[in-house]
Amino acid sequence: MKLKGENSASQSSFKGEGCSSAKIMGIFGTGRSGSSWLGSIVSSHPEVAYRFEPFHRLKHLPAVAQAQQLLESAELTEQDLASVYQVLLPAHPRVERPPFFPKSYGMSWGKTELRPLALRFEILQSVFQKIYSVKKYIPPLVFKEVTMESMMSNVLEKTSMKVVYLVRHPCAVVASTLKGQKEGVMPVGRHAILDKLLRKYEPDLAERVIPQLSQLDALDKETLLWRIDVNKGMAAVQQYPHILLVVYEELCDQPMQVSQRVFQHLGLDFSAQTEAFLTQLTQPELSKSKRWREIGIGNYFSVFKNPALVKNKWKDTLPKESQAKIVNWVKDSTAFTHCARIGNWE
Repeated sequence: MKLKGENSASQSSFKGEGCSSAKIMGIFGTGRSGSSWLGSIVSSHPEVAYRFEPFHRLKHLPAVAQAQQLLESAELTEQDLASVYQVLLPAHPRVERPPFFPKSYGMSWGKTELRPLALRFEILQSVFQKIYSVKKYIPPLVFKEVTMESMMSNVLEKTSMKVVYLVRHPCAVVASTLKGQKEGVMPVGRHAILDKLLRKYEPDLAERVIPQLSQLDALDKETLLWRIDVNKGMAAVQQYPHILLVVYEELCDQPMQVSQRVFQHLGLDFSAQTEAFLTQLTQPELSKSKRWREIGIGNYFSVFKNPALVKNKWKDTLPKESQAKIVNWVKDSTAFTHCARIGNWE
């Protein structure tokens, strides 16, 4: 199955030979799991081309939509990954997320300032792409996606693509998601299909839950979505050797060591630039002056946060009764018990 570059914004400007050697890897997790932070850590590598949620943010481009269909298809083969790589390689302001780091394969200067303008004015998107797309080089490409565990499982089953799967305590995910929904920056659309998801992925639980679904609040529904998604992800973790499980709380406690493990799994060296980025984040007082590197990114989505300070912030903001309610929904799931041991969840 071949991809057709139907839209110039979704076609690669790379025309060199050796596309079969293209290396593509993925980071997956639920929303608010810390995947943007982990993605930024990987993006800090000077050789890596990083793409932020391309299948969510560029789904309007025919070639990207077709690439997603291919990754989710029963027809997917190892050879198809090179085609997906070429579709995702061109720079686009929607999937190039700050902070931006110097790259050995191309220019990064001015990217922070041009991106918000390119997002606002469509005419500047082609300028952004022309300036920052990779030319005459095949860098390792890492994309990050959320709530796409089904795609992840299919990719793992049919290819040797290296994948990292990130899991965070359900109380932290639900608390952060509810905050985002209140602020109007997180979606609620999956609440409407929760009954279908329960029937498909949690049939035993569905028999008990669906009759009372109309009485459940947003906290209940987001918790059930966490359970469905993470159980699917953990099934893949237990089945395939080329996926690495990372628990967010362990990453917060040991950012340098866990990040090194991630890079080793992806076949990348641990660069001095990455070490400097992590050292900067773990300072007792993270300088607010660094936030200029995230122009256009609100505090809710910022990655410039000290992990030691944000790891358990939900414990101070989420009422005890809500915490108990969330844990009660998930405590019997394999995903929760397995990740609780790794992340020292209380």
